[in-house]
Amino acid sequence: MRNGLIIAALLAPVIALALPDDATLSRLLVGTWQGPRHQTAYRTDGTWVLDPPDEGDNTRGKWRIEHGKLIETWRFRDESSDSTSTEEIMELTDKIFKSRIISQEGPGKPEGQVLPSEIFTVTRVAGKK
Repeated sequence: MRNGLIIAALLAPVIALALPDDATLSRLLVGTWQGPRHQTAYRTDGTWVLDPPDEGDNTRGKWRIEHGKLIETWRFRDESSDSTSTEEIMELTDKIFKSRIISQEGPGKPEGQVLPSEIFTVTRVAGKK
């Protein structure tokens, strides 16, 4: 009995910090987010747009959230296949989005990339939800 109480006490903070379900995370993500170099607009139709455009013509793609992870796909100009990145969502509120890349595949994958990446923090652009 005592061991059960100890385990419950240890798990309670983890459960309290658990992320919302995928549908809630998706609703929270929709809008425009400001990072150090770009704004990224996540639209309700599952597309995203980067402004200003990144090198390699990586300016738009598709997104979805599965099992608490953000999955983005895009295709570089002159490539025949998509690139995909998967980000672990660390925190997502109406103002802050923290994540880290846990996998990236396809053309344009950075050489020497170490995963998981550092934690990226972006903030919602006011009035652009």
